Amino acid sequence: MNDGGEAGVDLDLPRALSHDGPLSLVVVADSTAFTDHLGPQLPSTRHLYPQVAARQLSERLGREVIATVIARPGMTVRDAVRTVTKDQHVQFDVVAAADAVVVGVGSFDHAPAGVPPSVEVLSAYLRPTAVRRQVRRVLKASYPWLVNATGGRRTRTPIGEFDRLFIELLEHLRGLTWGRVAGAAVGPTSHRSRYYGRGHPTHPQRQAHQLALAEQHGFVGVASWPLVEPHAGELNVDGIHWPVAAHAAVGAAVADALLPALEGRAPTVGLPATAAAALGRDR
Repeated sequence: MNDGGEAGVDLDLPRALSHDGPLSLVVVADSTAFTDHLGPQLPSTRHLYPQVAARQLSERLGREVIATVIARPGMTVRDAVRTVTKDQHVQFDVVAAADAVVVGVGSFDHAPAGVPPSVEVLSAYLRPTAVRRQVRRVLKASYPWLVNATGGRRTRTPIGEFDRLFIELLEHLRGLTWGRVAGAAVGPTSHRSRYYGRGHPTHPQRQAHQLALAEQHGFVGVASWPLVEPHAGELNVDGIHWPVAAHAAVGAAVADALLPALEGRAPTVGLPATAAAALGRDR
């Protein structure tokens, strides 16, 4: 083994087994990766699920595991695609050097839709300031009413568009890493706050659909809500973000999902089909 350089890449060998250096765990996610029941925290905070997963993997592998969190509030699958396809630092300095990749987006995409997202985005550009603020106050007050009016069955990202972008995200991550990483996809959390109509009827179907899609593209699915729901009484006042115990449960599940591939006992994410075919490989 070497220090992690890519010279003479063996596509059949997980990157984690090709070097002796610290393992890199990259998490591309929304605010669930850095927010707890009290609010946003530093991504390095020990009780957040990326750090819990890194710590458990380190203990079980006997190697240092460094978690790098690429996330922002309200990150959608479209935002994630833009980040991993347009940000050169993220692409080549972070993702391409990863030993394991976790995708934790989808929660905001599957949230019940009230005001159309395009209207929310455009409202930020209204002038003068007093008009913008008034319009945004009205939109915010209207959101739960509109969710209830549609029964909470409209989501922020239509399912067809989500599928297209989610597959693009997974395939790009597979390509950047030469398919040699352990991969996991954390399913969407539920939205139960007053702002989202205190219900989330489409969540079970959307979670199952997203995780099945992830599995089809080489990423082990981790259903987050069954792990979070027992702690639902301790959620952040926004009705979305998780308490410490929920982060611990999700982090442990992520570590369990990644460990077999990191040890070489299970397949890595593999190359995208088109790249594999071009190289005359099955995956």
